[in-house]
Amino acid sequence: MLTIVDRPTIQYIVEEVVASGIEQIIFVTSEGKSAIENHFDYNFHLDSILREKKKVVLGEELNMISNLIDIVSVRQKKPLGLGHAIWTARHVVGNEPFMVLLGDDLVLSKTPCAKQMLNLFSE
Repeated sequence: MLTIVDRPTIQYIVEEVVASGIEQIIFVTSEGKSAIENHFDYNFHLDSILREKKKVVLGEELNMISNLIDIVSVRQKKPLGLGHAIWTARHVVGNEPFMVLLGDDLVLSKTPCAKQMLNLFSE
């Protein structure tokens, strides 16, 4: 997973989602990409390493985030592009509004970008 400063980009995305009041996130992954799901599961070994390196706050932040949002994972069987990845999650999404958030572009602002989009959607 690509890391920026002290955490993977996927964590920045999930933090933005949580700060925006979104209650569920759906990861669309492929075979061999379990690192994303594993990152948000409690990991005793990682917790021990963070405590040893006096980085307890990082572990606590991660556990707090995991408790604030429902994380669902869907497997994309073939890498057929972004549209297919979205289509793969259709049964989980149903008829609910959804966002597609990618780690290619991180936007830092006082009001999270996802929250700004939600506000515009609500108008």
